[in-house]
Amino acid sequence: MKKTIAMVMCLLPALGFAQQAPQNWHMLSKDADNVYGIGVIKAYDKLLKGKTPKPVVVCVLDGGIDTLHEDLKANLWRNPKEVLGGDKDLDGNGYKGDALGWNFLGGPNGQVTAASVEYQRVYHMYKAQFAGITDEKQVKKKDLQHYRSWVVSKSLLTKADSVAPVDYRGKQVKDDYFNKKDRFYGNSNLIGDPYFHGTHVGGIIGATRGNGKGMDGIADNVKLMGVRVVPNGDEYDKDVALGIRYAVDNGAQIINMSFGKRVSPERELVEEAIKYADKKGVLLINAAGNDGADVDSIPHYPTPFFMKGGKRAPNMITVGASGATEAGLVAPFSNYGDQTVDVFAPGVGIYATVPDNKYRPMSGTSMATPVVAGLAALIKGYYPDLTAKQLKYIIEQSVTKITIPVTKPKSGGKKVAMTALCRTGGIVNAYDALILADQISKGK
Repeated sequence: MKKTIAMVMCLLPALGFAQQAPQNWHMLSKDADNVYGIGVIKAYDKLLKGKTPKPVVVCVLDGGIDTLHEDLKANLWRNPKEVLGGDKDLDGNGYKGDALGWNFLGGPNGQVTAASVEYQRVYHMYKAQFAGITDEKQVKKKDLQHYRSWVVSKSLLTKADSVAPVDYRGKQVKDDYFNKKDRFYGNSNLIGDPYFHGTHVGGIIGATRGNGKGMDGIADNVKLMGVRVVPNGDEYDKDVALGIRYAVDNGAQIINMSFGKRVSPERELVEEAIKYADKKGVLLINAAGNDGADVDSIPHYPTPFFMKGGKRAPNMITVGASGATEAGLVAPFSNYGDQTVDVFAPGVGIYATVPDNKYRPMSGTSMATPVVAGLAALIKGYYPDLTAKQLKYIIEQSVTKITIPVTKPKSGGKKVAMTALCRTGGIVNAYDALILADQISKGK
């Protein structure tokens, strides 16, 4: 059975955690509540009273959003020049009726729901071309990236993957996948399977605060832009790249990317989009992944390191998942890496919106990532002049440093320093981040 988006990037049920801690534990603080939340409530109470934030547009690059949800609909981004469900491109951006965002997995008669894993697609696509290769020196330079992806894919293949997958995307979307100039495809529908995941992510970032319904998002005055690129299965690189570009071109200041995979055959397209976002001053927050693996040695894509030259994207924060107490401070499923993962954030039993006006706890680096995206939006709202690079600096420099030994995922209980699992050695801290943001904005 193929992994779905819910199985890959979030874990259901939420590890039984919902019965052991408050539903909003990720917003609480260690000093006041004795859990390793990020101190959002403390920040609102002590730092933000009487202040009014400016709107911040956050793109949920995911599997869709329930745009009718009671706790989300007031905080959706709206394209003022487009009509919801319209069949004309009123603003001339190439996407007809994109009033709330765009669906790059849409087709003339619906949208893609199911998809295979990327390594299965890559293996069967290039099997005839590379099966006889014994040394990569035999491969032409232009084919080298695809060959390397094929080698990794071959190593990951299981008996269940031995048959070439059905190309659901190709049958529905009808674009020329390998032509990067063919970019005006899809439709404006953000609702439908698998929007469960993106709906949860969106709620963590920006569910309406103080309305007495369900739960509160981290950021107030946020505008959630839905961009659908992730089916039930692995996302396609072209869709991810175009999704990033769409978000940037339509005003997103922060992009949440709660997805990932082991191989990225069109990695260059995604990296070009990341660089484009950097030039436009947009911050990307991406999930470290849920394999309990060291992503310094086993990459999880998108990775912050560029293929050519190995330089690091200066506008990307990669997030691991943490729990509420010292006993489970590092989530046992979370990927880690002292070079690749920047910070950890609450990602166990996070209670948030799901479709049909419902709520539930979920776990995963998919949940930790919007905690950081929500924090970035919170800071940006009150300090709008801060750049993407400054937001990244503030979030990383203000973490709660973890000085006790933590359990390394999938190590049989081995204890290590937090600095062995991420660059900063800490968990994001909203209260301290806002203090630092205030100092930087005033030039201190």
